[in-house]
Amino acid sequence: MTRGAATSIPLTGGARVAWNRALELWGVHMHDAELRPGAARGAPAWFTFPPSITVDTDMVRELGGAAELESVFAHELGHHVLAPSTRIDALKIRHQLARSLVASGAETVRDEDVALLSNLWTDLLVNARVGLLQRRRDGEGAEPGIVRLGRALYGASRDSSSRLWWLYLRTYELLWHLPAGTLAIPQPPEAPRPAAVRSRIIDVPLEKIPERFREQEAALRAARREAERVAAELDGAITTHPMLDADLLAGIVRAFAADPVGGALRFGVLAAPYLVEERRAGDGAGVPGGQCAADDAPATAGELGRVLADRRLHGAMPDRAGRTGDEPGRGQRLDVARTLELYAASDPDVVIAAWYRAQAAPWVRPVTQRIPTRPAFDLPGPLETWESGDDLADLDWAATLQAGADVVPGVTTRRRSWIDDEPEPQEGSVELDLYIDSSGSMARPRTGSPAVLAGMILALSVLRGGGRVRVTSFSGPGQVAGGDGFVRDPARVVGDLAWYFGGSTSFPLDLLHRRYAQLTPPRGGERRHLVVLSDDGLTSMFGDGNEPFAGVAAATRGKLTTGTLVVLAWARRIEPLARAAGYDILYLERMDDAPGVCARLAEVLHG
Repeated sequence: MTRGAATSIPLTGGARVAWNRALELWGVHMHDAELRPGAARGAPAWFTFPPSITVDTDMVRELGGAAELESVFAHELGHHVLAPSTRIDALKIRHQLARSLVASGAETVRDEDVALLSNLWTDLLVNARVGLLQRRRDGEGAEPGIVRLGRALYGASRDSSSRLWWLYLRTYELLWHLPAGTLAIPQPPEAPRPAAVRSRIIDVPLEKIPERFREQEAALRAARREAERVAAELDGAITTHPMLDADLLAGIVRAFAADPVGGALRFGVLAAPYLVEERRAGDGAGVPGGQCAADDAPATAGELGRVLADRRLHGAMPDRAGRTGDEPGRGQRLDVARTLELYAASDPDVVIAAWYRAQAAPWVRPVTQRIPTRPAFDLPGPLETWESGDDLADLDWAATLQAGADVVPGVTTRRRSWIDDEPEPQEGSVELDLYIDSSGSMARPRTGSPAVLAGMILALSVLRGGGRVRVTSFSGPGQVAGGDGFVRDPARVVGDLAWYFGGSTSFPLDLLHRRYAQLTPPRGGERRHLVVLSDDGLTSMFGDGNEPFAGVAAATRGKLTTGTLVVLAWARRIEPLARAAGYDILYLERMDDAPGVCARLAEVLHG
């Protein structure tokens, strides 16, 4: 963001009066707004976090709003007081709107599209509230200053060909009780026609392509034709009804006046199709005006964790009338690939970690080991006489001196007796040694991996119970990644889970041997669980192709509390080998079943 080289001017005179009135309108206190004439940011005013407001007074004057500086200030204050109010809520609103774009058929989640919808939604909430507050203060007969400011700011864009902008202006007319045609033209612009899709299929006869490439070329052309057909269907599926949608949108603004995050999805369901419609038509006009949200810092790991933990961001997608229905709808949540698009400015490893943790959270059941054998601290009982020959450490001097000024052993000396209590339960030591197949037949973590999600469910269940986890990702010979030790750091765990090689499948028996050869079987409260997640090729765990280590898995099983293999159902050729070595097998009909299976496994491990 470039704000130009403009310098600030003092907040004095009429500007000071306008600022104070805006503060009183909202009933808040805040440090002074910054006046920067000629800042040339594209909007007359903008806000940032931590709370800060900047106004380009030159641009306000050029747009005809100099007489309504109070409403300019009140609008920007409203972004800090009401919507989005905090940076976390701003990120949540953006996330909800990205979901609506995906559900509307957007091919990619573009930052400028999300930012535009976010600005429109929060502006509607803020301006509706400012109008209400000004009517209460000035009386019903007086026109609110925010309405006069709207007339000035929106007059130049009245004839815009953007149907989304018409919808936005018409909604203000309904919210501010203005006659139709006051801000927007009486009838909405016509729907844009989708731009002609240029076929990407090269019209070269297949017989002119070398024979060894013909089959692949034919398959590629068929896939492209199908993609173009689907794109054409999506263009035809977009339905927008501006007159009706304006009424619906005004109702959403009123209903969600105090819940910007909850209402953002409902707003997006109505508004996103217009934006997708314009993008597909190649409409260069777009929505007029600039955006007043100037906070573009990347989301941090902590912020992503808080945002993605909000269950409102994972609920069912409503229809235009607000109904969610019984069946899951398209775009209920952003998959990991779309989430990476939305948070493109953030560290991708941090985004992936936050996404998998959020998806795993509803499945997590803490795994603990209860050992009711630790004696409890004794309860204090009544005082007794301390006799000569008793341990001097047992002498209770405070009670002895209270019994008399003279200390007479066996007469005035006292000791405290103790009563045995019930044994206290004790948390045992739980360790999860998790091995995940990252060969080429497994889904990539960046596109959504059920195995990684399943591993995260198990790992978090152990970590939440106070245990430790070690994750090892493996593929072909020599392709091994992960920590050497057990950790309690979820970020480290998901980072190891998300490692991907994409090679063949060969279980690292040499590593398993080094880790367990010198260990003794679990003692006392120790519990060691070994879990392997794979789809095929796991016969290598029992020496297939690695005969010198053929006995390692069986020897390791004697050092474990449990050993479990979670594999696809068609990989049953490992069953006799696994059973002989003492390992349990949980079969999957498809890898998408892995999260549910591992959630149940966590309950079993809990005992």
